[in-house]
Amino acid sequence: RGAKVVPLMRTGGASDGEFGFPTAALKKPSYATEDLWSRLADKDAPVDESAKAAVDVVIRAMETPQEAAHRLRSSMGNETTVVCIVSEAEDGAADSEALVKAIAPQLDAQMGSRSAFVTRGM
Repeated sequence: RGAKVVPLMRTGGASDGEFGFPTAALKKPSYATEDLWSRLADKDAPVDESAKAAVDVVIRAMETPQEAAHRLRSSMGNETTVVCIVSEAEDGAADSEALVKAIAPQLDAQMGSRSAFVTRGM
């Protein structure tokens, strides 16, 4: 239905896929990094670390692609080329994801750390 869900998987129960919780909601969204998502599930991580990860995921979920590009430029420097791929249509999401997966290694080979992707709706 378009809701952005941040499950605190480390707490178990529904937020860890029990009780009929939708498995799609447990899939890492494009706005969360692998590190942030794994910290939401890490039962051994300090609570403060998991809380910070949850806040970071929520903030990223609310970012527009322009805000995400600005955040990347601030952290990576103005020399970084930021490529924004935006796809809100469900039927186009698979093509967008395939396109990013095809472009990213080529861009990385040519530009290395001078490029970054911002995706939305994938």
